[in-house]
Amino acid sequence: MNKFKLASYIIAFFSGVILIFLIDFDQPTNLNPIEKINNLSSQINSNKTASTIPANWTSIKPSSSMRDKEYIIRNSMGEFNLIVFKNIGGSTEQNINRWVDQFSGDENPLLPFQKKEIEQNDKNFIFVQNSGYFNGGMGQTEAFDNAGLIAFIVEDKSNIYYYKAVSSVEILMESKEELISTILSSNL
Repeated sequence: MNKFKLASYIIAFFSGVILIFLIDFDQPTNLNPIEKINNLSSQINSNKTASTIPANWTSIKPSSSMRDKEYIIRNSMGEFNLIVFKNIGGSTEQNINRWVDQFSGDENPLLPFQKKEIEQNDKNFIFVQNSGYFNGGMGQTEAFDNAGLIAFIVEDKSNIYYYKAVSSVEILMESKEELISTILSSNL
């Protein structure tokens, strides 16, 4: 039984990788990150992808009682944590502002500040990215330079989920499209 489960995960992972390459291959290369998100969003809406977590993601016990879920995401550049909060305090804008204010200095041109709202599947998705010097923050107190943020706020009929990943820009960029497509397809 475990062989079939592992095989299913491997097939799902490689299918996702192939889909990302096909999406990238089919798209104009001069798209900015927001246009890429719009294109991924429309692809996901039309394909109704299966609900799976990528094979390179490991669900771990949240390191704080404030966290709903936590994942370690590994790629060839390293690893980072995706932290998921549910129905935390403060408004959506207050949380976005707090996340953005955790960065200072020059942003990395690979991951400039962006904010975009997407509505699909009866949910409102707010995508946020930022980069620069990470000043530290809740659960990630160590400050470092060339840091990046990829985050989503997902509002459905009864809950608000907050997805936040902070790591070096290079590590985040390798997993950015996979992270976006997994969250937009509501796999978590």
